[in-house]
Order: sequence, then C-alpha cells, then structure tokens
Amino acid sequence: GTHTHIMADFDEDEILEFQVDESSFQDALSAREKAVTMAVNGGDALGGLKAALQNPPLGTKNQEIKIGSARLVAKCLVMVKEKDIDGVVEGMSNDDLDLLMKYIYRALEIAENSKELLKWHESVTKKAGLGCIVRALAHKYTV
Repeated sequence: GTHTHIMADFDEDEILEFQVDESSFQDALSAREKAVTMAVNGGDALGGLKAALQNPPLGTKNQEIKIGSARLVAKCLVMVKEKDIDGVVEGMSNDDLDLLMKYIYRALEIAENSKELLKWHESVTKKAGLGCIVRALAHKYTV
C-alpha cells in the first residue's frame, strides 16, 4: 500500500548539534532579540520574523527560553499588516512554515495576541496544508 509521509525529512540530532548547553540557548535567544529589534526598528517586519525563527530552542527544557522565543516571534507577527500576511507566508519555505506553526501554537498557549495569531494560522495552513499542523503538534521537539 501507499504510505502518506507527513513528517519533515531531517535529522533531529543535526538540529540540536549547534546548541549543547542551556547557556547557549539563552545566548541564541539574546542574539535573536538583537537582530529582531534592529530589523523591526528599520521597518523590516519580514527580516525580523526571519531572524526570530533562527536557531529555535529545540531540545531545551527551560520554559523561560521557550516562552521568550515565542513572544519574540509573536512580536514580529503582530507588526505585519493583515493585508501583508499572505505575501509574507508565500515567501517562506515549508520548513520555516512548520517552525512558524509551532511558534503560533506556543504563543496561543501563553495567550499572546490570539486574534492576530489566528490570522497567521489560517494563512500558513492555506499554503502549507494540514500536514503542517500535524507536524507542529506531533514533533517531539517543541519551541
């Protein structure tokens, strides 16, 4: 029979290689915060979003880092005008959309800007399909 392949093709250990201890997760978050601030202050919400998605805190158990990362992504999302959301989503890779969906769910958990986040959820689902939701919820490494 045929099997539907819905999980992303990547080696999870490869993703974790670049971060070996909790302090490196904090350093990565601090670096993302600086990059996002520079981009957003320059009026580049898309650049800010791309910076916020770099080096996600996969593999850490530190909830403060996970929540800080989700708030950083959410900050970028709410700065994009509603009419521009679909265009931003169109310019993103499927891997970035899967990661973005993880952050959308994390930000919804901490009740940040849910109205805006649901617009992003709709747009990402429209482009990436239901598999994106499944991958975001089923993947063992959370953001």
